[in-house]
Amino acid sequence: MIREKDIVRERIISAAMKIFSKHGFFKAPVHLIAREAGVSKGLVFWYFRNKQELIIEVAKRSLPLDIIDSCIEKSLVGRNMLECIGRGYMNKYRDPVHRGLLLHTMALETQSWEIAEDIRRLCEEKTVVIAERVFGKPSTKAKIALRAFFGGLMCYVLRPPKDIDEQTFLENLIDIVLVSN
Repeated sequence: MIREKDIVRERIISAAMKIFSKHGFFKAPVHLIAREAGVSKGLVFWYFRNKQELIIEVAKRSLPLDIIDSCIEKSLVGRNMLECIGRGYMNKYRDPVHRGLLLHTMALETQSWEIAEDIRRLCEEKTVVIAERVFGKPSTKAKIALRAFFGGLMCYVLRPPKDIDEQTFLENLIDIVLVSN
């Protein structure tokens, strides 16, 4: 059963995502988040001790760890694993709010050990797990191929080419990654 408290907290987070995406983490005033959520500024601080705590919550949600964890939980291997991750990226970051937040979060890495740790887990630990699932072993070449895959996805979601549709891009990116190993 979802409690009212959880609903209000999620409403605040959703509002913060919109406002942070538009104004950035540090320039966005809390009163705009409260207004967007339909709550008082004091209630925002009842749920989050300070603005930094809210920033960290939103920043963590902007990273693709949820996509990767979901694909790993499905026990996918090979091409299916890469397709799951690729489709997840495309779906999540097609949304301009998520795309904007991802950029703000990447910039936040140098100022937050929590975000730096999540990005490290994404680029190192998760890459090893995915390499095992896709290539059978986490060799140096496999990890580099996966980083190139993530870079290709990132480049596509930030600046989609006008002449290559999403499906064609993803299929070709996966082919390149699989052939390279």
